[in-house]
Amino acid sequence: MVSTPKPGAGQVLLKILCRPIHPSDILRIQGMYGDNPKKFPFVPGLEGMGVIEELGDGVTGFSPGQRVFHIFKEVGSWQEYAVASASEIIPIPDTISNEVAAQFFINPWTVYGMLETLDVPKGEYVLQTAAGSVLGRMFIQLARHRGVKTINLVRRDEQKEELKAIGGDEVINFKTEDVVDEVKKITGGKLVYGAVDAVGGALTKVVCSSVRNQGTILCYGVLDEKPEAQVGVSDLVFRQVTVRGFHVAKWVESFGSPDEFREIAATIFELIAKGVIAPLVGEKFPLDSTPEAIHKSLSISRGGKVLLVSVK
Repeated sequence: MVSTPKPGAGQVLLKILCRPIHPSDILRIQGMYGDNPKKFPFVPGLEGMGVIEELGDGVTGFSPGQRVFHIFKEVGSWQEYAVASASEIIPIPDTISNEVAAQFFINPWTVYGMLETLDVPKGEYVLQTAAGSVLGRMFIQLARHRGVKTINLVRRDEQKEELKAIGGDEVINFKTEDVVDEVKKITGGKLVYGAVDAVGGALTKVVCSSVRNQGTILCYGVLDEKPEAQVGVSDLVFRQVTVRGFHVAKWVESFGSPDEFREIAATIFELIAKGVIAPLVGEKFPLDSTPEAIHKSLSISRGGKVLLVSVK
């Protein structure tokens, strides 16, 4: 039995209520992520929400029982209690549920950051892989809100109508269709302005060939069996296509001030509250059923983000 920690000065004790299971969480457990754990025992979980159980000395502006969100940098969210700096917790608006609030950072901020980075003009096309994922659906929603058209790659035909129903302009089954030919038809031969890729492997090479000269591809994940991405040298050399990584934490580190973080946080909470982007909630499991929850999160048709929950 692990004892409940005590908050120090400037800290709060959180009772964690809801935590999503992300592919990046699984990769860290497997030792395949970029910042694998260096200390053990290791607690997974990159984000989550809970209520303040206790205030440390000197903490003002918060109260016991208040719902807050936290990004877990060292000790993860897959536990019952955690101590956090009061300067790093974010109050949750009353209009947002626990299940949605628990997903506040990783996916919404990645979507927002990638669209900001690509800076796709209104009316232009952007292409994405893994379009049927929870993040992929939010990418469609936010791109549409910004006036950007999407070409979405999926592996199952039944996903096509689902994605079109939430605003996807074009959906291509990369398993059965010629992606580059379809992209040329859709764009009138111009190809897409830019792309985001969560898959890697041979599909990245297809994405490279779908992007116009001097276009940019942001690689933000590696869902392929092998942690690598293939690219066409001719695309890089002669067409000057750029392939680079995107990591949401690194993007946040580039901010000029804490005010920029708070401004974007407020913007994203507003987008969620208005339903512009809607984190998809999947099946919920108690914390002591984590193995079953992980298994469900790895299934193809999981129906939304799998969550680990505790009783308040």
